[in-house]
Amino acid sequence: MSKYLLILFLFCLTPLQIASATPALILEDGKDFYELGLHLEILEDKTGELKLKDIETKFSSKFKRSTKKVPNFGFTKSTFWARFSIKNNTNFQKKWLLSFNFYLQDELSFFKKKNGVWHESKTGDAFPFSEREIKSRPFAFKINPGSHSQYFIRVKGAPSRLNLTIFDSMRFAKEESRNNYIFGLFFGLVLSMIAYNGFIFIATKSVSYLFYILYVFFYGLILSTYSGFTQVYLFGEIPWLNNNGLVFIVGLGEFFFSLFTFTYLKVNKSTPKLYSFMRISCLLGILSILSSFILPYSMAMRLCMLFGFLLTVINVSSGIYKIKLKYRPAKYFVLAFAFMMIGVFILMFMMLGMIPNNLLTRQSSIIGSAIELILLSMGLADRFNLLQEENFKLQKKYSKDLEKKVTEKSHEMELEKLELEMLSNIHYEQKEARDQLLGSLSQGYLAFNREGIIQEGATKVTEDFLNTSLFESEVRGIKIWDSLFKESNKKDNFKQWVDKVFEGRFSFKDLNQLSPKTFQGTKEKYIQLEFRPIYKKGSKSKIDKVIMIASDKTHEIELENQLEKDKENIEFVTKCLQNPLEFVDLIFDSTTLIQEFKLDKQSLGKGELFRQFHTLKARFGQFSLKSLTATINDIETAISEENFDELDSNVEKFDLKLKEFVKNNRLIVEAANKFLVEEGNAVQVPEIIKKAKEFNVNDQFLDFIKNEYLLSDLKTKFERYIPLVDEMAERQGKSINFQISGDKVLVDTNKYSDFINTSIHLFRNMVDHGIESEDERIEKTKPQQGNIKVNFKLNGGDFEIILQDDGQGINPDKVKEKAIAKRLKSEEELSQIKNKEIVDMIFLPGLSTKEEVTEFSGRGIGMNAVRDEIKKLKGKISESSKVDEGTIFTIKLPILS
Repeated sequence: MSKYLLILFLFCLTPLQIASATPALILEDGKDFYELGLHLEILEDKTGELKLKDIETKFSSKFKRSTKKVPNFGFTKSTFWARFSIKNNTNFQKKWLLSFNFYLQDELSFFKKKNGVWHESKTGDAFPFSEREIKSRPFAFKINPGSHSQYFIRVKGAPSRLNLTIFDSMRFAKEESRNNYIFGLFFGLVLSMIAYNGFIFIATKSVSYLFYILYVFFYGLILSTYSGFTQVYLFGEIPWLNNNGLVFIVGLGEFFFSLFTFTYLKVNKSTPKLYSFMRISCLLGILSILSSFILPYSMAMRLCMLFGFLLTVINVSSGIYKIKLKYRPAKYFVLAFAFMMIGVFILMFMMLGMIPNNLLTRQSSIIGSAIELILLSMGLADRFNLLQEENFKLQKKYSKDLEKKVTEKSHEMELEKLELEMLSNIHYEQKEARDQLLGSLSQGYLAFNREGIIQEGATKVTEDFLNTSLFESEVRGIKIWDSLFKESNKKDNFKQWVDKVFEGRFSFKDLNQLSPKTFQGTKEKYIQLEFRPIYKKGSKSKIDKVIMIASDKTHEIELENQLEKDKENIEFVTKCLQNPLEFVDLIFDSTTLIQEFKLDKQSLGKGELFRQFHTLKARFGQFSLKSLTATINDIETAISEENFDELDSNVEKFDLKLKEFVKNNRLIVEAANKFLVEEGNAVQVPEIIKKAKEFNVNDQFLDFIKNEYLLSDLKTKFERYIPLVDEMAERQGKSINFQISGDKVLVDTNKYSDFINTSIHLFRNMVDHGIESEDERIEKTKPQQGNIKVNFKLNGGDFEIILQDDGQGINPDKVKEKAIAKRLKSEEELSQIKNKEIVDMIFLPGLSTKEEVTEFSGRGIGMNAVRDEIKKLKGKISESSKVDEGTIFTIKLPILS
């Protein structure tokens, strides 16, 4: 129980000493990690009622400089304020995180100034994990220090400590990964010990193994709570378990360790003093458990640590006493705690500065704990061996008596053996003939009874299909559900189905519809399953056995998949040759974006990067290229999660897939280019006009070139979306009439290409979110066919594009609900704005009314991308919408010269 000494030491270090003026922390290039302890100014608030405005004014001069790298206040009722300043001499594009590395802090408030106003971020283990600014094990906050920035931190709780560091975001991620790896090894060992000794307990039924398993489980839980892992993975939304719950868990650990010691050391009434001490040890554990519910957290923790110290003394003393009585397993017991104590003392000396601070000394308690668990497990094994040795002596004593009786029975058994061999030969010959008949069939057969036990006679092909051995299945008690499923929930469902079948209350025909239809093994085969009943003799409802027929349908499925792939390829070829210009532009834009990303991805920015890849995904979807859209979808996920390593990998994967696609479809690409040349789209008109001006060509001729070859009707460029709307409508069971009309707007469409490309999101939204299905429109007494209309209006040097649908409109309540759920706006902010402003929020990045992210939509980027492209062209977009009447988007753009 030495871990309780470690917790006591960590909680009750000597309170910090504070001194004079504190220098600001200077951030420098080439350094990505800083400790803040010696740059802090500390103020103790004994009332706990001071506010930030009091701290800045009345008490500003009361702050004193910290002389500790990790100021520790121990158990106290006071609230502590810390003030520190940062001078940023680095590249201001670098992302910095403030990390608070004491995971049991009850309340923590961080204050930073933004636009002249202080903003408070509140967290701690007394708050749910979901409310943290950054979802990480340490309490972390984003900071963006300027040339001189000041911050405040307030901590409250028992105990309290200021373990503060500043990381570059990449270094923070690496540090967390390394710590998770180290702790992962330890927790892996804990789970291994539980699993290994669990199997031994099942085999031996020895309660020592049960108590050891429970002790190791709660020991691991204690360490994971102290290290902050339970807040992340187990009790994040139950703050009580991270405070009083810690005392409760420690109490359980103490109790089960006492029971383990009791049984492991074979303490009984033959040693009355030791027996009494061990009963006291168990009582201390129970008192710790009760204190978590009755006493305040700080008092319960002090009491728990006191009991832990007494329990350690009692148990280790008991082990030493048993060694004197020459009880061999006690040596492992005492040695285990010796290693644990060594690890604890190394950590203590390191924190006091008496030995170097390195990876080995920092993790010494973990290493000591790991060795402790291993030695205790070895001790249990030795205890088992000792019991085996004692049993062997007893068995040897009785073996001589048994030998005589065995000799007398041998003659009788020889006669019985001859009879069994004759019967076995007859049975074998019958079984061999049956197996040869069934083995010649391509389908697999087996039968099972009410208990699910597979009967003898399953064919060899059945074993091949199910990837298992059914040899002597009836003798070994092999269950049908264990052969078909690995997941426990599927096993349970199938067991219930078997129970219903043999109950006979429902017809087998009805129940058969609920039976599993396929088996998915490890050999990438698709096995179809069928079930047939065998009724008891003379009954038409009571089932005796069920036959399962397994058929290999892998070849048929592969043919279907190939047909689907060929169908998609035909769709791509058709769409490519119908829209060669769009296809060539798409390949060119994709290659350009990949090159820009590789050269300087930082300059693109997260938002711009997201928008460009999102638009590419929509455009590739227009050509039915699912493999490429799936890869871009992975890129979007990496961007949204800011997983930069995964982002680089996915972009590289997309680049390789695109090159492979162009290579495999070289003839289609060449055909598209040929069509462009034949249509005149391959002529570099701007270059021709530029050269013509250099040679003083007649202006009338230049106007002719410009009007005939450079300028084209923008309206025709939107016709590419007609097949897209038709395809999406058909896929979603909708009927849509899509019309494009209006004035002829002659422009250099090259200048509007990005806008034209991102407009795909408008049409996707109109079909996906706007137009209802045919059944829904009939229920709303609307025409069965929906309408999407696009109208162009020329107005001097400007033009308008009006996009209108008669769908379900934009529901402000739904937009509001999603904005709050995604934390884009607070409920208080939204309560004070009009519905028109709420509807305008559809252009916010990250806002989507889709319930889930699909391959093509749901990320909330499309409308934001449309608005950004319009802004780049010095244009505007606005919307008006009525629920169940439809939505109108109005785009105003200048005619660019």
